[in-house]
Amino acid sequence: MQDLLLQTLRELAPGGEPVALTRLAKRLDQRVSVLLRELTALSDARIAGEAGPGLVRLACDDAGRWTVAILAPPLPGDPS
Repeated sequence: MQDLLLQTLRELAPGGEPVALTRLAKRLDQRVSVLLRELTALSDARIAGEAGPGLVRLACDDAGRWTVAILAPPLPGDPS
């Protein structure tokens, strides 16, 4: 699931700009809560005392809208 998330983020925002989590959820036909859990594990958040890999940045604005931006370099063979 994590590889698919990163690949889809690269497709939706090849320049690394933030993507609305609702847009990503619709594209992947997944619930926002599921994606939020997966993306948190890909961020630099500390879970059980261990920092994540920092591949994405999650942000929530004042209205409660979540966005995600990819920070990871492209995978080998990825055309984007």
